[in-house]
Amino acid sequence: MDSLDVLRQNIGIARGFKPMTPEDMQALRQRCKPFAADGHLELFKTTKKYDGEVGREQHGYPPPDQLPL
Repeated sequence: MDSLDVLRQNIGIARGFKPMTPEDMQALRQRCKPFAADGHLELFKTTKKYDGEVGREQHGYPPPDQLPL
């Protein structure tokens, strides 16, 4: 937050928060499932691309510049 106005805006959003009902949550999960289920949007979880240098070396992975695009 870089200003008092932004802080006030965030407080207003937080005060007006209402959790989704279990039914709404399930409907959201169903709508997202075709796009999120295989992890293709979460490369940090499903590929070696985002491992840090130390971790890559420890596990015998090549450096990022040697990975295929």
